[in-house]
Amino acid sequence: ERARHTRRRGQDIRLSLELTLDEVAHGVTRKVKIRTLERCGTCSGSGAKPGTKVQSCTACGGSGEVRRATDSFLGRLVSVSPCGTCGGEGTVLPHPCPTCRGEGRVRAEKTLDIQIPPGVAHDNYLTMRGQGAAGPRGGPAGDLIVVLEVKDDPRFERHGDDLVHDLLVSFSQAALGWDVEVPTPHGPVSLKVPAGTQSGAVLTVRGKGLPSLNGGRLGDLHVRIQ
Repeated sequence: ERARHTRRRGQDIRLSLELTLDEVAHGVTRKVKIRTLERCGTCSGSGAKPGTKVQSCTACGGSGEVRRATDSFLGRLVSVSPCGTCGGEGTVLPHPCPTCRGEGRVRAEKTLDIQIPPGVAHDNYLTMRGQGAAGPRGGPAGDLIVVLEVKDDPRFERHGDDLVHDLLVSFSQAALGWDVEVPTPHGPVSLKVPAGTQSGAVLTVRGKGLPSLNGGRLGDLHVRIQ
């Protein structure tokens, strides 16, 4: 699928992925396409035309900054500002690469496999180091930040790792008792509603909720009788 809600800030790329509760229960690997900036293959990311080199800026001597001194009644004041010739980089390109126009990177689209562990929650995020956009002129790549959105499931209310399911029963079923199947993220399970169960009673099925994100115990499913 193509990544939705994709934004780029500097070299970092931020995107949102929507998950179902069943995917949260088991974990999932999503294959997504993202638009990004990758290192230019013509100049290998240097920004210089093949056969030429980046040169040191003569205006700032390669420091990337210029100093200006002024005399006042307080003495000599020195101000430092980015070099206007090289933009503070300390180098200039006499012959920019014709493919990337001296940027050292080009627009591209790539496909990534994103592994989402079980037990994640809404607004959790994953950080994939170095999978963001390439930096200009051979600079380091940014990160890919994946923000997770968990869709509401009409079958359940989520409370951490525990789930609540509302079960509608008739008066006679509650009075006489009833064997019924109830849904869980792991498949349906059998539940015995004891005779004489009152509306509002909660029956618990152990270990049929969601896994803990740190790999611990499974939560429980609480069945609320209505």
